[in-house]
Amino acid sequence: MRTKKNRRGVRRARVPLAVALRTAVSRHIRSRLVLYVPALVPLLLFLVAHLLALLVLICIKSGVLHQEQSMHKTAVTWAFYGFLPLLLSSYCCFFAVARPVAGLLPHKFPDWSMPMHTLTVGAAYGASMGVLLLLLLEPRTPMNAVFLMVVGIATGLGNWFFYRKLTIVDA
Repeated sequence: MRTKKNRRGVRRARVPLAVALRTAVSRHIRSRLVLYVPALVPLLLFLVAHLLALLVLICIKSGVLHQEQSMHKTAVTWAFYGFLPLLLSSYCCFFAVARPVAGLLPHKFPDWSMPMHTLTVGAAYGASMGVLLLLLLEPRTPMNAVFLMVVGIATGLGNWFFYRKLTIVDA
């Protein structure tokens, strides 16, 4: 039996805390992509909308823009109240449309290339998001309806692109 006195000192490799934390977070996100990917583009759009709203508010306070214009009100309203419907529709459509279509498409169309599958699933995901946004937000004008559809399709295509990029390993 060896005592503590007889043991040799074991050198431990020191890992910087920031590197260890970044590695742990990266490993956690990669293992749970299904939870995080549907929120990527809504968060990105949320940040962009807040930056635009901040610029609009600065321009209104400085007198460059008039407060009565409806476009500025729409941008500010979307920045603050549009995130939750977008996030809800993203998660619902990811699990209800994108994943089932992704499983069904290769069986129905085996001769299609991988980019065609990705674009088709992303377009179906985005179109369903746009329809759900139209149902949730009930736009009053055709221009708002087109805006919601464009946001839905862009979000669906972006989320599905990120999901495929992070889950498919190149051989």
